[in-house]
Amino acid sequence: MAQPQQRYKVIEKIASGGMAEVFRAESAGLEGFKKTVAIKRVLPHLSEKKQFMGMFLDEARLSAHLSHSNCVQVFDIGVGDNTYFIVMEYVDGSDLKALIEYRKRLGQPFPIEIACLICVRICEGLAYAHELKDGKGQSLGIVHRDMSPPNVLITRHGEVKIVDFGLAKANSQLEHSEPGIIKGKFSYLSPEAAQGQAVDARTDIFAVGIILWELLAGRRLFLGESDYETVRMVQQANVPPLRKFHPGVPPELEAVVNRALAADPARRYQSARDLGRDLNRMLFRIGREVSSFDIAQLVLPIWRERNEKRARPQSNRHSIIGTLIDEALIEFTSLQDGERRSMLSNPGASPLSIGAFDGGQNWAKDLGLALPATRIEVAPHSIEVGNLASLEDDPISAPPPARSASRNPVTDSSLPPLADPALADARSGRVAVIGLVIALVLLVLAITVYLATR
Repeated sequence: MAQPQQRYKVIEKIASGGMAEVFRAESAGLEGFKKTVAIKRVLPHLSEKKQFMGMFLDEARLSAHLSHSNCVQVFDIGVGDNTYFIVMEYVDGSDLKALIEYRKRLGQPFPIEIACLICVRICEGLAYAHELKDGKGQSLGIVHRDMSPPNVLITRHGEVKIVDFGLAKANSQLEHSEPGIIKGKFSYLSPEAAQGQAVDARTDIFAVGIILWELLAGRRLFLGESDYETVRMVQQANVPPLRKFHPGVPPELEAVVNRALAADPARRYQSARDLGRDLNRMLFRIGREVSSFDIAQLVLPIWRERNEKRARPQSNRHSIIGTLIDEALIEFTSLQDGERRSMLSNPGASPLSIGAFDGGQNWAKDLGLALPATRIEVAPHSIEVGNLASLEDDPISAPPPARSASRNPVTDSSLPPLADPALADARSGRVAVIGLVIALVLLVLAITVYLATR
């Protein structure tokens, strides 16, 4: 049976780091069907690390079982051109990290009730994942392991979604082989994780406690001058009094936060469900109305600011390169159950086509031209699609609002493939035309540069 091939049209590259690149794309479906998705591409050199990729694919496949409004949906896992991809739900809004930084920049404290509601939503997503069972009633044992503000996405409508369940377990395989790639991950560890002990759902609860403490205090909880110092702070788990930094925090709420941050897992909340319930009770006790509409009001200024910057006129060179990016296509083979090991033994089994992301430099070399380095400018505020191990904190621009679409997990073999056979037949001709256009554009740019420097 032939392996199904999926095709996606790349709209823009929205993030890059030491381990992955993230693209906003549209699925190319039949009858004009389109769905906006986020595609994470593992950098090719990491695909050679078999232990990492084996664990990564197992965890990514496990994430595909999650179907909850507070968890980012994974639609597909694919392979092509010696690298691997995760296709997931695209979230149009901001991540919690960007929201925290925006409030700090304005000198505005985080509203207590909104901080509590965001953490209630996080707990709802975690409770669902932690309690998920297989068809035989056995727990799947899902633990996020990397609950942190960049992995909490908030839509412009105020929905809170967790991204990258379980991928931190695979990332741990790179800590020694890829020094410098794992960055900024230590501030949200639990004490048991920092001591190298086994972790369970309670390590995620500790991370939620850190997030809530930081939202209310307006400062970082565990952040040393070095990674070593940060880890030592986490191991000691000394939590300063919250009301010292925010006197308006009710004592009952501080007690909830302190219980979530108990150094001993046995004294901590034993489930995300229990923590979420206590936070929800606190919302009633403080008597302040709050809803997703209020969360959306905090995200809206960031979303508007980012889109205004994207709408500003850019140079002709950037406009041309942007047009070329719009023409790029990603095509890869979906990994079905049982195929992972065969793919790892032969990672180049199927093709990947992705073009125009080198800024034209490779084309210029082929034509014998010397062009100045081209860089696509991006906006300073980010919608982070989440960390694949450690997307560096590079600012990335966010796309315009995407129309929501119904869930369509393309890994379901009962559904028709997204790729149109007619598109596949015309692909070679389209690539040739794009190549000719790129060559002509670069020739014009080279002549312009030459004339300008005379």
